[in-house]
Amino acid sequence: MRSALALCLLALTLTSCGAAAKDSSKDFKGAESGVAATVETLETAARDKDTGETCTKLFSAALLATIKERGKNCRSAVEDAFKDADSLDLTVDDVSITGTKATVKVTSGTGSNEKSETLALEKVGAVWRISSL
Repeated sequence: MRSALALCLLALTLTSCGAAAKDSSKDFKGAESGVAATVETLETAARDKDTGETCTKLFSAALLATIKERGKNCRSAVEDAFKDADSLDLTVDDVSITGTKATVKVTSGTGSNEKSETLALEKVGAVWRISSL
């Protein structure tokens, strides 16, 4: 798992030209839709500057522990990451699920600013949580 610094890197990844966000989770069916919806919820929480939603409902316990080990408070780290982002549009391109683990390929930005990243999620009970950025 990456450090809390990964939150800042994610913020730099979440850039685009400001076009209206599209809910890319609708492009997936079944369990893949649930995974993609978690990423879309991250996008919405970022737009709303909802650090509480991000820390309490979207991040796994392991990711929260990693952030804490790095000497950061989750809400502060997430707030900084959201502030650093030019825009917060994400497109889920691909979802791969193996048991209770999922890998999500996302794209942000357009043209020369387009970036691709991979997020890891884990299923906790009936919900998917982000386990690494």
